[in-house]
Formats: sequence, C-alpha cells, structure tokens
Amino acid sequence: MATKLNISIIGKNKIAYEGEAEAVFVPSTTGIIEVLPEHMQLVSALQKGEIVLKNGTEKRFKILGGVIEVRPHSQVIILADIIKEE
Repeated sequence: MATKLNISIIGKNKIAYEGEAEAVFVPSTTGIIEVLPEHMQLVSALQKGEIVLKNGTEKRFKILGGVIEVRPHSQVIILADIIKEE
C-alpha cells in the first residue's frame, strides 16, 4: 500500500510540480476533491480555484481550470491553467 501520492502538475508549457505528497486538494466542478494514497481511479474537470499539496507543509497553485486524473498506484496527473504558484 502506497503511503504517498506521486503527483505531476503540468501547466501550459512546463511541469509546475513533480514529486510526492501526502494529500492533494483540487477544486472540481462539483466541489473540492481530497485525494489520498490508494484513492480510486478518477477523472474530473477542475474549475478556478486553488490546488493544495500537503506534505508536512503546504504548497499552493492558483488555477483557472483543468483536469485531474487519478491512476492506479497513487499516481495523480493534473493538467491546469496555472495563474500563480504560492
């Protein structure tokens, strides 16, 4: 069982983040989704808001929208229009 997520956040022309996290919160079109290790597979549209990565500390990305895909083995791919990294 995985204890961390393997996350890639990809902006328009660059990889904004690639690494591990304990959890990620994303603003889907139906509300905030919390993704933890071993989360079920998922594809969802994202709306304007904030991606929050938790890994002891928090890392935040403001986005205009995008898509999240949660794959087997705790892999998370986020394609997003990033406004600002905080």
